Amino acid sequence: MTTDDLFVADARMCAVPQHQALGTKRSDREIDGCVPQGEDHMDDGSICGSPQVFEIVAEEHALQRELCDLLESIADGLPHEFDTARACVAISLLQGSVPEHTRLEEEALFPILLRRLSENHPVARTLRFLEQDHHREAALVVEVTDALNTASNSRHDVNMEALGYLLRGLFDVLRRHIDFEDQVVMPVAREVLTPQDLAAIQQWIMRSGHPRCYKQSLRTLRGVRSPGELCGSCPSSVTQRSETEH
Repeated sequence: MTTDDLFVADARMCAVPQHQALGTKRSDREIDGCVPQGEDHMDDGSICGSPQVFEIVAEEHALQRELCDLLESIADGLPHEFDTARACVAISLLQGSVPEHTRLEEEALFPILLRRLSENHPVARTLRFLEQDHHREAALVVEVTDALNTASNSRHDVNMEALGYLLRGLFDVLRRHIDFEDQVVMPVAREVLTPQDLAAIQQWIMRSGHPRCYKQSLRTLRGVRSPGELCGSCPSSVTQRSETEH
């Protein structure tokens, strides 16, 4: 993937018995409440009939892996060469898609998933550790971003050898974190999250500052004042009444 591809990708990022067996005691209605302002539906009372949560998470994880490769390529050139163009792309990703993905997990995906798991479920405990990892990673992301910005403006103000170690520390941590989520967390999420859960998460995504939907073009997503308006007019949205009848 080229640096231009990464710019485009960053912009784009702009069974019930089984659930009961895992220890859930909350209703779908309670879980649906994990969306902004306590709302679980579109403005017109409909919900998303074809949420793309898993596809969005997979794409964002793939983009973060590309970021790790990009950071590694920058580090490999140090201390003698510093690729300013690649650094600019990395900064864009570090300031945009990385923190937005963390918000998606911490404010929507993880809380709803936790409500589907018993307190002693291994993944429930794991999610709490992952949130701690997010805080440590966020501090490292800020440090790396500042260092890349400084190096891009003046190489003489940065210890390039130290920058190389800093970059390697971040992409090593990110790769391990993403691999763990893909191998441990996401398989359980696919097993226990209900269509209503996924619709609630999709609703959070559309109401966030970084809406994502493959049914809408990037231009449309960027141009609309309220992404919820798109959801209400989307052919895949369904009303609560029709959902109940089915």
